[in-house]
Amino acid sequence: MTNSLESVIAFLEETNDPHVAYFSYTTDEAGEAGAISANKEGLRLYALELLKKSLDIEQKPPQSSLIFCPREWMVSETGYNLISCVRPQYHSRETILSDIEPARYGVNDPRFKV
Repeated sequence: MTNSLESVIAFLEETNDPHVAYFSYTTDEAGEAGAISANKEGLRLYALELLKKSLDIEQKPPQSSLIFCPREWMVSETGYNLISCVRPQYHSRETILSDIEPARYGVNDPRFKV
């Protein structure tokens, strides 16, 4: 999988011009929900950044955060970076949620009864 992922990363790097790309975090018209405002190049370059972080999780020793470097094509219409890093998780979704959900809702919540 790593070789094909590296091929996708190389393709995205070669075929998307950062000078044309635009990607921004914003909110919906009501200001109640987060939204992305982007052109196709911006979406592809953001996907590229996420794919690179997935390789970091796979290839590097465990870390507490994988920081996104500032990019000229990544703009924040909100005035601050809503997402500045990835907090790596090294387990399956089921395992992660089993650790998070009872802590959030309480172990007596009916959703966690077997």
